[in-house]
Amino acid sequence: MAGKLQPIDIQRELTKIKHPELKKDIVSLGMIGSLEIGEEETSIIVKTPSQDRRVQIGLEAQIRQTLSKKEGVGKVKIKFEVDPKMTLDDSNKILGVKKVIAIGSGKGGVGKSTVTVNLASAAAAMGYKVGVMDADIYGPSIGKMFGVNGKVALKAEEDKIYPLEKDGLKIISFSFLIEEKQPVVWRGPMLGKAVEQFLYDIVWGELDFLFIDLPPGTGDVQLSLAQLIDLDGAILVTTPQTVALLDANRAASMFQQVKVPILGVVENMSEFVCPNCGHSSAIFSKGGGQKLADSADTKFLGGVPLTMDVMSAGEAGKPLVFQEPDGIIAKSYKNILQNLTEEIKKWE
Repeated sequence: MAGKLQPIDIQRELTKIKHPELKKDIVSLGMIGSLEIGEEETSIIVKTPSQDRRVQIGLEAQIRQTLSKKEGVGKVKIKFEVDPKMTLDDSNKILGVKKVIAIGSGKGGVGKSTVTVNLASAAAAMGYKVGVMDADIYGPSIGKMFGVNGKVALKAEEDKIYPLEKDGLKIISFSFLIEEKQPVVWRGPMLGKAVEQFLYDIVWGELDFLFIDLPPGTGDVQLSLAQLIDLDGAILVTTPQTVALLDANRAASMFQQVKVPILGVVENMSEFVCPNCGHSSAIFSKGGGQKLADSADTKFLGGVPLTMDVMSAGEAGKPLVFQEPDGIIAKSYKNILQNLTEEIKKWE
């Protein structure tokens, strides 16, 4: 029935319609003023700064054609409202997603994906609507760490991809689209196109946070993301060692150059907690996360200790935040999340 449709369903269809001059969809441009879905009629107000009837007629035809394929829409009533003072929003936002946070590191082996998985899980456990995008094309591991296998649902009639869901999170990974042992040899433009499809062809629905797990380093994927989407900020993951800080500083410089706010630093493996006696040892030195935060002029969000359970949880596909919600690891990530949300408010 038409009454079961939600405005987000109509908006999703309208993202297929590009403005003839700006080459962006009319939803992202902020042209959809209001949507009213009745039993027999769907009314749409389209806002435009131009009186150009050629543009209006073209858009109206595309809207009718697109919505005619959507079951339950009914009769479509379209009204154009002309406001010469209107400025079209040409920002690169993902429909329905409030905050997009990239999680990066200067080098591999610092536990960036582990941080992504557990931080996202902490957010979901605290009631936020969360999505996770594994953009580490050459070494995708998010699916395994969440215990999610299989292929995503590709609905050809919509030309959209639907993420898999686990523990209340929506998850997408390049590993869901390729065979398990298939090598990825993409470079440059091909890589950028793949990232663009991941950003805009996935139906995320309504999300409070979309966490993007980046590849280590400062390569094509990071640059493509910065160009294709308005990232709300980035988190840098490091370990306490000096060698990790050198590489992490390069990642910080990259985000600063592409005008992405650095929301803070997470120090992973800040100390080792003995499984027998509970004694903590700074086996990888100490204070590296705070040093990176100081040099990048950002906030130290917190440290996460290394435990035997962290390693086994990643292999088992069940984030430790869910396994031990009152444990030391879960508390660390919840504290980091609280600091992150406070830092986000400062940038708004």
